Amino acid sequence: MRILLVDDHALCRSALCDLLTNQDNEVRATDGSEDIPSLVTEFQPDLVLLDLLMPGPGGLEILRRLRAAHPNTPVVMLTSSDDERDLFECLRAGAQGYLVKDIEPKRLLASLHETLQGKMTIAPSLTDALARTLAPDRKPQDVPPDPFAMLTPRERDILEHLAEGESNKDIARRLGISDGTVKLHVKSVLRKLGVHSRVEAAVKAVDLGLTRQRSYH
Repeated sequence: MRILLVDDHALCRSALCDLLTNQDNEVRATDGSEDIPSLVTEFQPDLVLLDLLMPGPGGLEILRRLRAAHPNTPVVMLTSSDDERDLFECLRAGAQGYLVKDIEPKRLLASLHETLQGKMTIAPSLTDALARTLAPDRKPQDVPPDPFAMLTPRERDILEHLAEGESNKDIARRLGISDGTVKLHVKSVLRKLGVHSRVEAAVKAVDLGLTRQRSYH
């Protein structure tokens, strides 16, 4: 796995580099002062591991720039903040994961591999907050009569599964269709909703109340 690591703390950056390279990953590290979208163009990483609380533009702004320039490159936030507001800001900006720096090394490595499989990876301390947001009795505010009218019934169904954090393979298995068909539907959903990533689509679905039609376990 090729990983671009962005963290302004030298000690943390060094420790993460050692951890990741010891697992046969190719890592390029930066303190965030460089043009990160340009580094992605040059290095072509499989994913970006990005700190949130940094000087300068900060991790959230870097995330937004990455989504605009490289919408298909997964970004996982790795931060010391376990604030729910930071979690949702990052998910809305297009992060595929949000992990807190007290995570166990093995769990971190597993989470990065899950991200490459298309899954949403969230810090265990924040999963309850996410579950509350996805609760079926959540009452969205100022929701149009049907904000998803442009979607076909199949696309709506797939969007609901996306909001549960399921990968393309999971969705294909549940709906009895091929991975390729799911991928095409996901691309159509992203285009119709005007978002850049499956996570942004899932958050939009939650915000606008689509997922309240489903039961969660």
